[in-house]
Amino acid sequence: MLCGEYAVTIGVEALAVPVSVGQWMHVWEFDSPGEQHRILWEAKDRDGATWLNESFALPLVEVGDGERDERKIIHQLLAMAPENTWKTGKSYRIETQLEFDRSSGLGSSSTMVSNFSRFARLDAQAVQQQLFGGSGYDVAVAEVGKGLVFWKDGENNHWGRWTISSVLTQDWKVVFLGKKQNSRNSLADVKARLQEIQNDDFMLHQLQQVAGAVKMAQQVSMVEAGLEMWQALLSMSLGLETPYQHFGIQPVKGGLCKWLGAWGGDMLLVNQTFAETHADILAKYKSTPWNQLIKQ
Repeated sequence: MLCGEYAVTIGVEALAVPVSVGQWMHVWEFDSPGEQHRILWEAKDRDGATWLNESFALPLVEVGDGERDERKIIHQLLAMAPENTWKTGKSYRIETQLEFDRSSGLGSSSTMVSNFSRFARLDAQAVQQQLFGGSGYDVAVAEVGKGLVFWKDGENNHWGRWTISSVLTQDWKVVFLGKKQNSRNSLADVKARLQEIQNDDFMLHQLQQVAGAVKMAQQVSMVEAGLEMWQALLSMSLGLETPYQHFGIQPVKGGLCKWLGAWGGDMLLVNQTFAETHADILAKYKSTPWNQLIKQ
């Protein structure tokens, strides 16, 4: 999400784009005569190493309270599939593999939801809400595979086509901080303040205006100024640190440094001016040019 984080849940438009890497899911059905029929779920990281390996008996039964969160989530996902998905006398192997680092925050959960929903012919947005909550913008991007303006009207989600020119973003870099944040916990932490903003017509209007200005901007300076203003407004409203406060540095004239992903952890968006000024801080992290990472 380039712009709109947190406030998207109270009706402000969010601007989001897909990345060029994702997650694969393969499903095999096989006979298992004389054996307990099962669903085997194996999740692999970018390098092909298994980080999750679970087995569930068919028909599915409830998991215990003491089970790990990952196992509970996979079980809940499997249980959402229509009954005729899992055939009598058959077992299944489901294998997923990421094309990005698990610590990057690029959407391992949303791509999993999208993939499984396609396989089981489920409403991906409904699955997302039952499993994780949140706005659902990331699942929408995974489903459509294109840049979107995304907004919520109560419980209803809406989206339309939106693009940002690669000319405007040619000097941008995404800096991966190597520590994936839990966006659900982050959202829960600011839920009360978001409700206050929702009831504050002036602040809500300010956020809507800034997001709208970013959406319509046709010049680099306007896009970057809008993103900086968005971050400053949201930081002030929700009591959250900007990257400048987090790293103890001053803003740079003509620079851009904005959180991406869950606030305060996943990624930074920086431009060349900022990167050159604070090369010492950024040197310890991996970075990728925006135009290489984003699916055009």
